[in-house]
Amino acid sequence: MKNTELLNNLYQDINSIILTRQHPVTGLLPASTAITTHGNYTDAWVRDNVYSIMSVWSLGIAYRRHGESERSDELNQATIKLMRGLLQSMMRQASKVETFKHTLDPKDALHAKYDTSTGLTVVADDAWGHLQVDATSIFLLMLAQMSATGLRIINTYDEVDFIQNLIYYIAFAYRIPDFGIWERGNKINNGKTEINASSVGMAKAALQALDGFNLFGANASQRAVVHTVPDGISRARNTLARLLPRESLSKEVDSALLSIIGFPAFAVGDKALAQKTRDKILSELGGNYGCKRFLWDGHQTAIEDHSRIHYEHNELTNFAEIESEWPLFYTYLYIQALFDQDHTAANQYRKRIESLMVEVDGKKLIPELYYLQPEHVEAEKNTPRSQTRVPNENLPLVWAQSLYYVGLMLDEGLILEKDLDPLKLRIRSSRSNETQIALVVLAENESIKQIMASHGVIAETPKDILPIKVMTSQQLVDSYQQLGANAALNLTGRPKRRFQSLATAQTYDINQKSYLCLSSLQQDKYNYRFFDGELESEILQSEIAHIKKHWINKQVAVVTYMVTESMCNSTNINALFSTLKKLQLKSQQLNVGYASAALARRASRVNKLSLPQLDLNQMNIGKQSDIEQASLTAEQLIEPISQAFDSLFDNDALAYQQLNQWFEQFGLEGNIGAQQQIPFTRLINDCYQIAAAKQCWLTTRWCFSMLNLSNNDLTDDLSLLCARDLSILIGTDNQTVLSGESSNLQQEELIHTIDIATRSPIERTLMQEILVILGYIMRTQIQLFNGIRSIHLNNLLALCTDNEIKQCTTIDTLAQLSPFEFMRHIHSILESQHQAYDFDVTASFSQQDGTQTNTTRQSRAMDTDWLSWRSERGLITRFDDNFLTAIWQSLAHSPKLVFADHENSRNSLDCRQVQSSMTSGEENFARLIDTLIQSAHPVYYKAALVEVLAAYIGFCEHNKTVQFNTPIVLGDILAQAADQHTLDQGEDANAQSNLEQLLQQSPKTLQDYISIILSRIANSGL
Repeated sequence: MKNTELLNNLYQDINSIILTRQHPVTGLLPASTAITTHGNYTDAWVRDNVYSIMSVWSLGIAYRRHGESERSDELNQATIKLMRGLLQSMMRQASKVETFKHTLDPKDALHAKYDTSTGLTVVADDAWGHLQVDATSIFLLMLAQMSATGLRIINTYDEVDFIQNLIYYIAFAYRIPDFGIWERGNKINNGKTEINASSVGMAKAALQALDGFNLFGANASQRAVVHTVPDGISRARNTLARLLPRESLSKEVDSALLSIIGFPAFAVGDKALAQKTRDKILSELGGNYGCKRFLWDGHQTAIEDHSRIHYEHNELTNFAEIESEWPLFYTYLYIQALFDQDHTAANQYRKRIESLMVEVDGKKLIPELYYLQPEHVEAEKNTPRSQTRVPNENLPLVWAQSLYYVGLMLDEGLILEKDLDPLKLRIRSSRSNETQIALVVLAENESIKQIMASHGVIAETPKDILPIKVMTSQQLVDSYQQLGANAALNLTGRPKRRFQSLATAQTYDINQKSYLCLSSLQQDKYNYRFFDGELESEILQSEIAHIKKHWINKQVAVVTYMVTESMCNSTNINALFSTLKKLQLKSQQLNVGYASAALARRASRVNKLSLPQLDLNQMNIGKQSDIEQASLTAEQLIEPISQAFDSLFDNDALAYQQLNQWFEQFGLEGNIGAQQQIPFTRLINDCYQIAAAKQCWLTTRWCFSMLNLSNNDLTDDLSLLCARDLSILIGTDNQTVLSGESSNLQQEELIHTIDIATRSPIERTLMQEILVILGYIMRTQIQLFNGIRSIHLNNLLALCTDNEIKQCTTIDTLAQLSPFEFMRHIHSILESQHQAYDFDVTASFSQQDGTQTNTTRQSRAMDTDWLSWRSERGLITRFDDNFLTAIWQSLAHSPKLVFADHENSRNSLDCRQVQSSMTSGEENFARLIDTLIQSAHPVYYKAALVEVLAAYIGFCEHNKTVQFNTPIVLGDILAQAADQHTLDQGEDANAQSNLEQLLQQSPKTLQDYISIILSRIANSGL
């Protein structure tokens, strides 16, 4: 009886507050009926509509549980009508979905809001921050959850294809800068897009929910099943792990994150990270009337200038402590507390929400936000949380009202947790599967199979495993290009972007034929790196470890690896054979073992695709490159080439020199044929393959560039690095900076950029190789990049040529290293840079610079070449959070910091503006410091400037009232310190200048002299 009364009361409230606003034709809801100075809320925002209908959907479930099918059906149909209204509005923009898949350009995005009465667009493409990945994602997520409860929202195959394309639309969320949940991008409201954690998390949840989901119902036609790519989910997870608890570059925390660490997305499986994020939100954004959206949010504050959308840089700090507070966020916390069975917290949040409601015509409504009236602003700044706030005119915020009702139904037992999450995302995101991996080893032909058998490796040939067929990862890409293709909607399928290991570890039924997919490692058959058996062995093991870590399915993962004849020609192939044998025998990893193709397929996750236009039989598995098979003989060539040809590769360095000489003589197209026309490029082509097989790596790398080859999908590695907020610098004189905006660079553009920035064929090849290696390490050991905001590839290459172990003093000697050795080289540099150095200054420039007192390590530093030490420190700079906070705090003591040797330099920082527009924990502040310091040259000077900065910070901390009235010019202070040091110690005949003499001293000595100069400046009254 009690439940019946409660249900009916809820029905009356939800009907009068929400359903009466639903348009009878489109089914859409206005965000509010309010039209205020802050905007017209009568349009239908995608995000608001989905959240607003959640309570209607939930009440329908509650009535069904109560046995009242008539009212349940009424509510279900209202839910379906709204979701279909949104679907139709988006389908009218199918051309945008098609374009955006390829460009990822904000101008091509689906619109974020539509006309409530017509479902048509209301503002122009460039008149609103339409690219809001979280809005599209929440629609897809709830489409799946609602469909899983039995609602039939999708009715036709055209609609299925459109949803498949929406999956492609959000699939690259991990590297798509968007305008975010608050629609304006950067917190200064300047329209600059950012990668937002709330968008990435919502996209991850949607992708996970729709993977293999049948939109027509559980047992309906397979044609209605949609597919996601598991690598997109794992990359979104990795991006969240790196971003959280930050929201974006400009927002160090945002209450919007509550939607992804809990209901409805449940996107963060790491409970500790979710709790850390929640705690940061409550401690920094929590208030008496709800939570602030983010720090220094001026929206609807009393001092905001409503005549303009954007803020000035120097006014953001004015909003500190007086940001508007939103009861909306209490509703997320209320629902999540119920999911966590924390009834004490749930009761507290329920009471808080209800105390903030405003009664209108007998209905208690939740306002959009509470703000401070002008007369209370100063008092609140002086004593935060002391002043009374008032609700704004937007009443109710339907989104918040709806979530409150959802929480209430859950709290009162009218619905259960599983009703709101029928797809069990909460469990799936945190469940740790004990991943089992079936290793299927294939031999290209019977003779290769016998060679492998002699090394103890069990293999099958493609003929052995029939009727199961083998396809390459490129063929899988081609197949997905047709998945979702729809001529009526002018939609193609998935864009032609490579797949990673999680996608190729699934098996496929395509047009009722069974396929295993070769590992994504084998996408580029003729790349020289894959002729290195040690590298292949290392990467195979790392990929298996990656699959083990990120596999989310119950079924086994299948790694299908084919050994080809060209691989067997490699001189160190035995390293790969040894690894394969150990993996098959489970002597290396217990969760990885031998499996036949047939057994692996039966135990695997099988994706069934119906693609009538696709004929995989017409695709050549072996042909993956434009490289011609080596076929030249000495007899075909002119003298002196014919005489030297057979013994050319007895010595790598001599072969490289000889080919260079011949190139100078003949050019690329010169004829070297004895009887018929043979261009010199044909010889380079053959030498490339022979040199790779014989592991003459210097020659191989030279040929690679001379043939104008490039690593396949190099842009994918770059986009992965950029998506993690890492800037890549290329070039020496005129640097090219590749950062977030470069994540969508085309392969040809990237190669052209590298071609311009490099000075030799060898450097061109190594630059590409470094990018591939960095992308690989980013995927497998992301922690090595902690604190690094930028990497200068030329500097990294310079570090490689100055290594004591390998004695690679030139690029040419470096290029003689095998790809495996070169990768280990790069890895060891990042690893050593990641370690904390305790010689006065740590490798990670930190607040503890110059304060280490470990006498044992100090004694080791006695014979250190400090100039070389500074050169190494300056090649890769990383800043820890404590040091960045200390820098920010030191800005209060000076009007300007100049990262150069003269005051008029462009490399300066306006202290007051930065302190008024950026918080200390803001990633944009860290990137600004990194950008300023990167411009300093040479590298030892760059490291020395950071030492000066550390000394300045320490001086300010010890002299808290000191105030410099003129700019702090770091380079000038360093020069003065050098002069003083020479004056005190006398000239060193071996030093070329006073500065060099000082830089040959320990960091402790340098900092002592910097402190002397700072004291002098402070005492002079400047």
